Amino acid sequence: MDDSGHTPVWTGQRIERTNARGRHRYLPAFKAWIVDQALVPGTSLAGLAMRHQVNANQLRRWVTLRQRLGSEAVPAPAPAPTLLPVVVTASPVTSSESRAHAIELDVAGVVVKVRSGVDSAALRTVIMVLRSMPT
Repeated sequence: MDDSGHTPVWTGQRIERTNARGRHRYLPAFKAWIVDQALVPGTSLAGLAMRHQVNANQLRRWVTLRQRLGSEAVPAPAPAPTLLPVVVTASPVTSSESRAHAIELDVAGVVVKVRSGVDSAALRTVIMVLRSMPT
């Protein structure tokens, strides 16, 4: 609350995007502002959260993060992972080839043929090793 007794209200955009499950990703500027407001002595965290349509538990987590990190800004979420390009070819596949491998991947310049029934943990390890290799 400022000296005039007026409760500040965020007037800009709050939400960066909403995922398929209905969860919001908030803009870093909004998160920093609302945490600043929450740290003002005498501010009701639940009331502030309700006024700005944020879950009170989420706001508490942002405040705790700020206090734990001791920084002036709530850290932005990690960037989304980079997707690998996919190339689809129209080459004929014989029935013996289709049984031999179900998927063919090009990872870091190496072609990986994945046979049906492969252990997913082993495949994940192989792909991670290939991606971490210098090109």
